[in-house]
Amino acid sequence: MINPKGKCMKLWNKTLLASAICLLISGCDDASKVDANLDKAKDNAAQIKDAAADKASALEKDVDKHIDAIKQEASTQAQQLTDKAKAIKAEADSKAASLSDEARNKAEAIKADAKQQSDRIVEQAGQIKDNAIAGANTLASDAAGQAKEIKDSIQPKQADSPKQQ
Repeated sequence: MINPKGKCMKLWNKTLLASAICLLISGCDDASKVDANLDKAKDNAAQIKDAAADKASALEKDVDKHIDAIKQEASTQAQQLTDKAKAIKAEADSKAASLSDEARNKAEAIKADAKQQSDRIVEQAGQIKDNAIAGANTLASDAAGQAKEIKDSIQPKQADSPKQQ
């Protein structure tokens, strides 16, 4: 930051030095001329001091304007970054929801496929059971028929056997 007082003091010192040199060069002999020159130097110094104060005030206003412009730019950039972050978050949320829906749909499809396979296996097991029961009944019926045939074939021989004795 510019120190306006430092510039003003340098300017004031230069003015006083210039006034003193002017007095020495002019070689004033009488006090009235010295007093007039001194008053003139004081007026010049006051004008320079006022000009320096005005310049310092103008510089301070310019600095304040620059600070305000920088603050405004920083605020604008911060808002842009905030908006960009919100957009990125919204996009990430959207992608996450999409992936979640996709995973849910795949899980439901796998569950439905597993149910179909399970139902098919249960149906096949039922058919195998029914076939096994039917086969067992057929075998039992065949066995009963063969047992009857064997029994029937043995009975006539037994009937013949007591007659032989």
